[in-house]
Amino acid sequence: MATTKEFREIQSIYQALLETELKHSFPLPQLVEEQLDPKKTADEAQPAPRAAEEWLELLDMAVTPHMMRSYIKDRGVEDSTLRVLIRFLVSKKSHTQDDRDKVDWLATHLFKLREEQKRRPTSWPKNDVMEILDGFDFPMLSRYAEDLLMEMPALLDEVKFFEYFNQITDSRIIQRARDLKNQFGDEFFHPDVLAAIVNYNLFFGNKFHILMEDTMRQVREFAQTGPENRPPTAAQLMESDYRLTADALRQLSEIGRKEVVAGAASPSGNLAGQGVPPEQQLKQLGVDVEQEALYLRNRMEELTMRLRSNLNMTSVPNSFAPLMLSEWEAAAYRTMFPESEQSFRADFARGLCRAITLIYRIYEEIPQYLEKKGTEYLWKRHYDSLVYLLYEGRNQKEILGQLGGASEKRGLPEKSRQLQGTAQKLDTALAKVAELF
Repeated sequence: MATTKEFREIQSIYQALLETELKHSFPLPQLVEEQLDPKKTADEAQPAPRAAEEWLELLDMAVTPHMMRSYIKDRGVEDSTLRVLIRFLVSKKSHTQDDRDKVDWLATHLFKLREEQKRRPTSWPKNDVMEILDGFDFPMLSRYAEDLLMEMPALLDEVKFFEYFNQITDSRIIQRARDLKNQFGDEFFHPDVLAAIVNYNLFFGNKFHILMEDTMRQVREFAQTGPENRPPTAAQLMESDYRLTADALRQLSEIGRKEVVAGAASPSGNLAGQGVPPEQQLKQLGVDVEQEALYLRNRMEELTMRLRSNLNMTSVPNSFAPLMLSEWEAAAYRTMFPESEQSFRADFARGLCRAITLIYRIYEEIPQYLEKKGTEYLWKRHYDSLVYLLYEGRNQKEILGQLGGASEKRGLPEKSRQLQGTAQKLDTALAKVAELF
């Protein structure tokens, strides 16, 4: 049961949180007004009336776990207030999935703050959890819950040996841990269970942070590559033999990219390290290469259909910025050649279409990434997409350069200028992505 002081703390947080969401204030019941008035309830240590607790439970139903996380992280809520919120949520007569999610995050956040203040890792947290929940009566754990607890060490061992971020995504360990937590039901709030969950969360969070930082470092280095490492221009490629490399370049997305990618940040020219195929490098960063390639292919087919059905279409609208199409770019979509045709004209059209589709995908993903950047995990999918598009975009610039060189050698300077124009457009879009990292 909450004291009057605790009631006031929780009421203050929930009221501020909901008024922020609603963009206006809302009326309070008379009983709540009385509990908030120091003159009418001078003794803050006395228990708050049951009706006042029911009011808090009503407000709590309107507060999602994400809203609570965002508010607490933005406001820097103190240790004592986190304890009050945990006690209130645990004390509820009946619990929902949201209650478990809130307590899961609040307890972990509390101990994480303590780690930062003490500058040392948290030891087994059971005693501290019991101190937070002092005064609660918990029955002995069921045999079922004890069996579930025995699965936690196996998850910890699995996390311990992760070396790349993609192992987190490939193993589905986030969802598997969540499924395990949900199986505890109301026994989730038992000190033995909550201590084990906090211990797992802290260990996993630390590993997640280390691998994510390493991934983002590699992406930042790649995104901020200096001009000396950028793909060569069309003029520099004029002397290269385009026909010898065209087939391999055409199959980049299907059978793996060239091992040395112009624009990579490491001395070896690779994003993740020497000797690692580029597609594997992306996977180690947590990028679902096959899914991203499918998104790109679907968008190319969609743009082809739209441009063929509307011959007057000169721009493609999207939520970031209208994508203006040059005459030769629109014509490339309308004259797409079958994959079986191996000719300069087919490679010219495919190169332009892929470049424009990459720009379109970039303009799709940037606003979604910016919108979800502050969320717990939702941002990662769009971040991964932008990493993939940056990587593919730089490859495509090299392909356009190869095509430009071939155009000059064939005595087609106009084609070369068109390819350079599209390459500049692609470079502008890639620069917008690089700025985000």
